Amino acid sequence: MTDTRAARPETAADAPPSTTSLIIGAFLLAIVVLNLLHGFGVGEGTSGLADALSIAVLVLLAPRVRGSRHVFLALSVLIGGYCLFFLPDPMAVLKPALDQGSFIVAFFCALASLQHVASRSAAISRAATFLASQPSGRRYLALAFGAQVFALMLNYGALSLLGTMARRSAEQEPEPAVRALRTRRMLQGAQCGFSASLTWSPLAFAPVITSALIPGATLSGVVVHGLGSALIIVVLGWLVDRRLKNSLPSGTVVAPPNEAAARDTRSLWPLAWLLMGVAIPAVLLEVFVGVEPSRSVLGLVPIVAAIWVLVETETGGKRRELGARSHHYLFRDLPSFKAELVLLSTAGFIGSAAGAVLAQWIAAAGIDLGAVPARLLLVLPLILVPLAGQLGLNPILFVSLFAQLLPSPAEMGVAPVAMVLALTGGWALCAPTSPFTASVMIIARISGASPREIAFRWNGVFVLLAMIGLALWVQVLA
Repeated sequence: MTDTRAARPETAADAPPSTTSLIIGAFLLAIVVLNLLHGFGVGEGTSGLADALSIAVLVLLAPRVRGSRHVFLALSVLIGGYCLFFLPDPMAVLKPALDQGSFIVAFFCALASLQHVASRSAAISRAATFLASQPSGRRYLALAFGAQVFALMLNYGALSLLGTMARRSAEQEPEPAVRALRTRRMLQGAQCGFSASLTWSPLAFAPVITSALIPGATLSGVVVHGLGSALIIVVLGWLVDRRLKNSLPSGTVVAPPNEAAARDTRSLWPLAWLLMGVAIPAVLLEVFVGVEPSRSVLGLVPIVAAIWVLVETETGGKRRELGARSHHYLFRDLPSFKAELVLLSTAGFIGSAAGAVLAQWIAAAGIDLGAVPARLLLVLPLILVPLAGQLGLNPILFVSLFAQLLPSPAEMGVAPVAMVLALTGGWALCAPTSPFTASVMIIARISGASPREIAFRWNGVFVLLAMIGLALWVQVLA
């Protein structure tokens, strides 16, 4: 789960950050820089230093978190201890796991810089109002496609923003039944779009982590083919929405849309500029320098965020505002994401290390998953990842573990991108169907319905149809 709280500007009344917060912020900044340098092939020790700093951050954050986060920390220590004392070559398992945990921390912190700016931007609010004000016939598709772009910048914050705008728009309806149905349809549209973004977005954990786990897969290839997965999810969600729309009795009076806001297409230009500001340099760096987009965005996203602050700040106070916002982000925002940092990094470590250990056990037991038909193995993630979500298992942990148990694409005789999209497809379907995910909890909070009602009654049919559609898609790509 990712915190979606908007950043608050620092004021004179705020107490200065504690020494621990200053240290955590400095360490997190160093982790981002070291992972960026490692991606560019600079320095042989950058990876090991980033791993050490990530462990130090977890040690500093441990007293600040509670509940399940301590369980994840304890599991990490137990697995690390097992590897050190019982494996002949422990670093063969621990090093990739530590690298994954460190990279997840860096990736989260880099993306948080854009969220810090976007969550306070009036331009983003205007764009969200434009999407929520579309006429009934195209509102679902507008929200479903728009949410994918918003998710690039805001992650789960996209659901909070679009969901809030949707609820305000629905309040225009005088009829309670129409108001309730409109709210549900708009929230489902936003959630459908957010889920679809997990199949292709280069700024989402699902494609970035999964493409790194599958031999032969590239993030750029996953992004291109993942757009097909996203289209399948959105189209099937729209078809389910058509059925909902027709459930109203004939003759029901529906309030007209806000025509002024619905025609404000210029409000979308900031989104387009931001998208190009990250995508174009990332593509150029991959083509001409050979740097993976997942690494280059560690530097590109904070640069875009800084430029955004400078553009939106009045002349005369740009440098001062950028300095104040950077200080607030590093030493207040990032340390406040303590629960998210611990959960995400330890989930990545546990999934990677436990998956490697289990793969060794399976091989030692003589179990050959290669004997399972490849076409069946491609369908299993679409079923198992959402099922694991019903138990509250974090998708990062489960996918990192499960991906290492599968034979390589070469052994299966399938295209690597097909295997990646099977895993990201299961991840995407987990988002709207698990009562424990942040996306379901956010929609439940906005709508007033329970998480289980959102996951099963609202999204059950949609998820089943999407599961079938994605299963056919990965078979075509295989």
